Amino acid sequence: MEKLQKQFHKSRRDKLLSILDKNSLVIIPGSTHVARSYDDAHRFKQNKNFYYLTGFNEADALLVLAPGGMKVSGNRFKKEVFTKEILFVQPKNPLRETWTGRRLGFNNVKSKLGINTAFENTKIWDILNDVISKDEANKIYVSFFEMFKLSGVLKEHLTKFIDTWITSTPNIQLIDINHILGKMRSVKNEFETDQMRYAATVTAASFYNAIQNIRPGLFEYHVQAMLEFNYKNLGADDIAFETIVAGGNNACILHYNTNKEKLKDGDLVLIDSGAEYNYYNGDLTRTVPVNGKFTKEQREIYKIVLDAQAAVIKKIKPGVKLTWLKAYSVKILEKGMKKLGILKKGFDPAKYTLHGVGHHLGLDTHDAVANRKIGRFDFDTLLTGNVITVEPGLYFPEDAKEIPAKYRGIGVRIEDDVLVTKHGSEVLSDALPKKIADIEKLMK
Repeated sequence: MEKLQKQFHKSRRDKLLSILDKNSLVIIPGSTHVARSYDDAHRFKQNKNFYYLTGFNEADALLVLAPGGMKVSGNRFKKEVFTKEILFVQPKNPLRETWTGRRLGFNNVKSKLGINTAFENTKIWDILNDVISKDEANKIYVSFFEMFKLSGVLKEHLTKFIDTWITSTPNIQLIDINHILGKMRSVKNEFETDQMRYAATVTAASFYNAIQNIRPGLFEYHVQAMLEFNYKNLGADDIAFETIVAGGNNACILHYNTNKEKLKDGDLVLIDSGAEYNYYNGDLTRTVPVNGKFTKEQREIYKIVLDAQAAVIKKIKPGVKLTWLKAYSVKILEKGMKKLGILKKGFDPAKYTLHGVGHHLGLDTHDAVANRKIGRFDFDTLLTGNVITVEPGLYFPEDAKEIPAKYRGIGVRIEDDVLVTKHGSEVLSDALPKKIADIEKLMK
């Protein structure tokens, strides 16, 4: 692991330790392999909160943090040592490593990851039991969701710990950690914005190439293949989410990802996709004409959405509320629909706008942070370092008999990734064309 990344993950552990009181204990499991068939597993994906705090990408690992410190013994220690962090990892196993890849081993954790103390994961119960039995922790932070979906090796080693909860809870508070980590993750530092800037750049470059090659007669999956080839070719690790390539009326299905229909002359195609780089995600959408030329009606709808997106991006700065941006976006979309005679008196604009104007973006495509005020926690107000998407859309399915026939079957969404800066915003994906003239020029 490079020095900057090691420093980043350490800064996250230190930040979390500074937030919690001295008598707390934090227990965060990594992911385990998930079976795909009787002799194969799905591609391994690390638990995002665990990765945020460690940068470690092996299965069956566990992180334990103690703001007030803890005394532990075992492995190479001849006597008790005092530490605030322990990483449990898989034991070295030459035979298994021949089949499934090299393992770091506990002896290399400090030098490679910068985490002070490490043990093999076979010692999870012994160490946890010893630490908790000292009665120095009165709060234990865990992810309840992750704990209850445990499987494999981690389930084996943590089941005894979970079984003690019923007798421990009169003396120890069990608290879910995800809310605190979500709040931390919502504000990105320079290291994170560099990862996200690259993810957005790879995504934009791949879109650029794919859009150039769209033509009638291709299937939706051809566009998907071009995008995902370019992601890998440009150094991305994975796709951020299942790619959406929705031709014609399919664009009115928000999470359509079947991607099996033929692209028809005269239709639009909506493409919503993103590259994942170092676990950070890009998320862009463009809607383009299959034959390279917008019809009059397509232009009219597209311009309404483009104007709404541009207006929202101009308003982004610290202190602005996401709920206000959504209402502002809907007002512009509503005005445009009324001008075209689509939105008649008494019609609800939400029927055609369908979703919000954006969401937080980061290690998860819909990052693990709320987008509204919850009690005294105001997640609604934008802060410097937030990264959000801006993605207004209009959708008029073929069976929407209440609107003029010439607009039916048209779905348009335009999405970019936006970093909230000290005095405004930076569009991370600004290199990808979205004006009508620029798209038509690109597709010639």
